[in-house]
Amino acid sequence: MKIAAAALLFLTLAAPTAWAAADPTQKLFGTAVTALQRGAFDEAIDALELLADQGVLHPDASFNRAVAYIERARSPQARPGDLGRAAAALAETVELRPEDAEAEAALERVQAEIARRRARHGEAPVVVRPSLSRAVVGLIGEDVWAACALLGSVALAAGLGIRWLSRTAPARLSGAVAAAAGALLLLISAGMTIASRSYRETSDPAVVIVNEARLLDEKGVPLPQRGGVPEQVVVPEGAGVHVLERRGTLALIEWGDTRGWIGLAQLRVLPEV
Repeated sequence: MKIAAAALLFLTLAAPTAWAAADPTQKLFGTAVTALQRGAFDEAIDALELLADQGVLHPDASFNRAVAYIERARSPQARPGDLGRAAAALAETVELRPEDAEAEAALERVQAEIARRRARHGEAPVVVRPSLSRAVVGLIGEDVWAACALLGSVALAAGLGIRWLSRTAPARLSGAVAAAAGALLLLISAGMTIASRSYRETSDPAVVIVNEARLLDEKGVPLPQRGGVPEQVVVPEGAGVHVLERRGTLALIEWGDTRGWIGLAQLRVLPEV
């Protein structure tokens, strides 16, 4: 964890400052970077959280916020949820800059550190498998599924055209095969495109930023336990979830195959890009 934090800090301080120089909030961002350099992590976090509250969305700001939380988590001033907030900031960085391999690797290291701490107490893992439907849809992007659907429709049209216009049996057979393959590709890809769009429009990615978020029912009552043993009644710090619905101070979330309500204050919803 020390190596990961040191690497994060180096990358932050060595990162280009073109954004900071051009943005009207450069003074606040500069204050945060200076605070990080001198080890004033609370001050850096306050400045970077204020930037986020002001609606500033930039991967450099999110990355710096992650560094500040990681460094504070390693210091005597550590607070519960610091690593969860670092994970949320890194997930936000990846959302804003998908090609950022360093941020993605850092997110995995932070989640691994949280998992190690929880494993020592026999608690639930941070990362769980997504639901089967979400996993299948997420194999490739929505645009790729749409392109595959377009390719399927072209193959279907071409096959039907060949079959309709050809006079020889081999050509007609080739047309039939192309049309069948195109129809299958169109059917699958169109369905996946619709499902992918539905997931994007009806759920928002988020990260748990408290030690544990206890799952509740619609009335805010903790979900029951079976035989006195909790069965996925809590979602751990740093876990990635999807918000399906919001009702007052509660959010209906999906974590793997598990659904339940938790307090919105226990989450950091990632920005739409």
